[in-house]
Amino acid sequence: MANRGLALRGRTLVGLVLAVFVAVALAIVWRRTIGIDQSARLAQLDAKRAALEGERARLEAAIREASSRQRLGSVVESRFGMHVPTDNQVVILPGEGRHESP
Repeated sequence: MANRGLALRGRTLVGLVLAVFVAVALAIVWRRTIGIDQSARLAQLDAKRAALEGERARLEAAIREASSRQRLGSVVESRFGMHVPTDNQVVILPGEGRHESP
């Protein structure tokens, strides 16, 4: 009868070790699955960030081109009828005099 009790304990111990092993293996597989999903999401976000940086560079170039002196000059001349003044049209106003303290 003593042998029978030891054998039962041995089977129980082996069953518990196997259950723990299966639980740990499942946890590892679950963690790796989460990691793969996160990796794919990060790759998507990196691609989106690269596309947005390219779009930003394109928009900055468009702003620079649209606000260039040459472009603005032609727009101002055609839309508002303005022109670059000649030398005799320029009036230089004297600035406020600086008062020196004694």
